[in-house]
Amino acid sequence: MPGNIYNVYCDESRVDNPDSRRMVIGALIIPRDQKQRIEKDIKQIYTRHRFTYELKWTKVNHMYQELYGDLIRYFLSANSISFRCIVVDKSRFNLEKFHDGDPELAFYKFYYLMLRPKLFAGSKYYMLLDKKPTSNRNRTGALHRFLQMYASHMTDCTIRHFQAYDSQDNVLIQLADFFTGLVGYDVNEGIQDSVKGEVAQLMKKTFDRPSFMMSSTLREEKLNIFVWEPRSCQE
Repeated sequence: MPGNIYNVYCDESRVDNPDSRRMVIGALIIPRDQKQRIEKDIKQIYTRHRFTYELKWTKVNHMYQELYGDLIRYFLSANSISFRCIVVDKSRFNLEKFHDGDPELAFYKFYYLMLRPKLFAGSKYYMLLDKKPTSNRNRTGALHRFLQMYASHMTDCTIRHFQAYDSQDNVLIQLADFFTGLVGYDVNEGIQDSVKGEVAQLMKKTFDRPSFMMSSTLREEKLNIFVWEPRSCQE
């Protein structure tokens, strides 16, 4: 059924930034048959604000503050779009004991933890990741295999497509970047007197969230945030 086929657009924030204590990995999820309509809606918002650039959180500025507000309100009103992310305190996981001393391996494990709960029986997935340089070219393939292994234990659940793309060519990866970066900004710097702070505050107010450092329940679909906590043996 078309309603059980999904596109998943992924991005990350603050992973390699040594000045940021917490990193965020996020995914924008839409029904595959709604892709063209949602892309058209977003491009219309871009056109209304005369925005002709790539949407990236790192480039948020006062010139397009109304655009950012419209994107947040569109996300709220679009029942077919959901967003999930994982927030990880980089100082709290034990690289040597659990990740072979490899921060890149740890990153992809957290990627897996973020995506796994969004896999359901009777569903098909097309996953599009933002391109990220890796020291091991097999990382993305390994993530795909482990997710597919998990999916194989459910009835009629499969990942049909799993590939990294350049966000410059995909407005939905850009939107994933925007929301992932917004959460990443807020859980690190907090709200400050800046455009980014105001946009993050608007997002929290719109979704009645006092903080992005509070995990959602798994039942919450629209804006689902998982704040990772290590087991006691990892602290």
